[in-house]
Amino acid sequence: MRLAFVVFMTLVWMVQAQDNVRTIDIVLQKSHYTPDQVEVHKGEKVRLNLKSLDVTHGFAIDELGIAREVSPGPPTVVEFTADQVGSFSYYCVVRCGKGHLQMRGTLVVKE
Repeated sequence: MRLAFVVFMTLVWMVQAQDNVRTIDIVLQKSHYTPDQVEVHKGEKVRLNLKSLDVTHGFAIDELGIAREVSPGPPTVVEFTADQVGSFSYYCVVRCGKGHLQMRGTLVVKE
């Protein structure tokens, strides 16, 4: 049984390596993002798995042309290539409650 698990995990790692995509999970809940800061490197392919735990939220990064609604349930997946160096704010685009205007985070793309 243990050998089967090791083989399975090796196959998962191989698929991820072939995919060459950096996967980052972001949880949306009670008017905040966790994590509220994400760092990637220029040129990286990025996959964000956005998961709401309570109500419908939003996720937008203006400079990258990203704007999505994120409803409770299965994750909403956003993929992009980080092709610009800098700090980019992400924020909620759906009025989700009292703290909606404070629902912000930062994507940092390093050289």
